[in-house]
Amino acid sequence: MKLTIRWMAKGRQKRFYNDICRKFGISRYMSINHETPCEIKEEDLLLLRECEKRGFIQIRNK
Repeated sequence: MKLTIRWMAKGRQKRFYNDICRKFGISRYMSINHETPCEIKEEDLLLLRECEKRGFIQIRNK
């Protein structure tokens, strides 16, 4: 599933950012607007939504 992730201030902290990128296979690229386009597997979507609830990211369907 193609998504755009917007990194919130909490998620941009180096340790969280690196862990989330590694877990979901997300590119380390981040635009000036703190967004990263990515491809997420359906089975990982539930865990990614949990990261969103905890305030690390915001999931956008662009």
